[in-house]
Amino acid sequence: MTRKALVEAIPVSVDEKAVRMILAELREAGSKGVLKSGLRQVLSRAAEEEDHARLPRTEEDRKKWAKALDKKVERCLRSLEADGAKIERVKAETGRLARFALKKGPTWDEHVSAEARLALKLAAMTLSHTGTRLWHEKLAVIEQFSERHMSHRDHLLFEQLDKVVKVFGGVEDPVVASLEEILEPILKGIEAYRMLAVDYQPAGAARSSTLEVVPYALTHDLFSGGAYLLVWDPRARLPKQLRLNRISSVKVLKQTGVVSQPEKMQRALDYQIGAWACGEPPFEVVARIWGAGWVQSLLDAPPDLKGFENTIEKGGKSLLVRFKANKEQGPVRWLLQFGRCAEVLEPKALRDRMREELEAALKIYDS
Repeated sequence: MTRKALVEAIPVSVDEKAVRMILAELREAGSKGVLKSGLRQVLSRAAEEEDHARLPRTEEDRKKWAKALDKKVERCLRSLEADGAKIERVKAETGRLARFALKKGPTWDEHVSAEARLALKLAAMTLSHTGTRLWHEKLAVIEQFSERHMSHRDHLLFEQLDKVVKVFGGVEDPVVASLEEILEPILKGIEAYRMLAVDYQPAGAARSSTLEVVPYALTHDLFSGGAYLLVWDPRARLPKQLRLNRISSVKVLKQTGVVSQPEKMQRALDYQIGAWACGEPPFEVVARIWGAGWVQSLLDAPPDLKGFENTIEKGGKSLLVRFKANKEQGPVRWLLQFGRCAEVLEPKALRDRMREELEAALKIYDS
C-alpha cells in the first residue's frame, strides 16, 4: 500500500455510522464498560467489511492504523458527550487500563433506556394478569416498538425476566367487543366532554340496556380484579362504575357531558374500594388485625387505601389500621380476607355490617 493510499485509509474523520457503532458497543457492555481496544476493534471490523483491500499490510502501517483508530474512538466519544451522552471512565478490576461505561445516551438516541424498558416489561406482565386484556394489547404495541431498539444484552435480560417473574392472583377479563369499539370512543368522549351511549349488561341481568352517561375516568381495581369506566348518570344523579367487559358497544353523542355534582364524582373516584363507588362523604374505618403473617404482610406492603395508616400494638402481635371509604361494601370486602384475624372497631354501622356478614356465613356451615 502506498503512503497516499494509507493516508486515505486512515480513519481520522468521525462519521455518523462510526458514532452509532461505538454507542451500540458501549450499550452492549453495560455497567462493566468496555476497553478502548474493544471500541477500536469495532471500527476495525467495520472497515474490514467495507473494503478489505484498503487495510494496512505491514507492521508499520498497522501501528499507524491502530493509532488512527484510537483517535477516531476518542473523537466518537467526544461527539457522543457533546450530544448529551454521559460516559464514565472507570478503572478495570485488574490491570491499569480504563473502561468506558455509558451512563446516559445522547439526546438523539432512539434507544429505550434500561429503566424504561424494565418498567414497561413489568407493567405489561402485571396488567396482563390483573384485570383486562385491553391494557395488555396496547402495552404490547409499545413493547414491540421498544424491542426494535434493544441490544442483544437487553434481549437476554428480557428473556430471563419472562422466566423468573411470575404474577399470581390475577384474573382473565375478556372483552366482548373489539378494542377500537370500546376504548377509543370512551377516550374521545372524555377528551371532548361528550356524553356516551353505552350498551351495558349489569351483573345478573339477562340482557343489556343503553345508558346515556358522562364518562369521567377509567379505573383499574386490583381488589376486585378488572377495569372499569366511572361515569356520571344524569338521570339518577349518581356516579356509577361500569365494568369494561360488560360493555358491548359505545357511541359518542353530540351532547356536552355535564357532571352536575363534581364533588360526588371526585369522591367516587378517590374512595372506591373493590370497584364499589359512591359519591357520599367518606367515613374513617378503624380495625384491628392480628396474626404474625397478616401483620408482617401489611407492614411489608401497605394497601393503597385512601388515608391508610397502621400502628403496631402488643409488641408487634397486632396492628391497628385506619383508612377512609364511603361505601360499606368496599371495606367489608377487604376486611373479610383476614377471616377471624380482623375486628372492625369503628364506625358502629360497619361493625354491625361485618357481624351480619359473618353470621350469615356461619349459618351456611351450621346447616
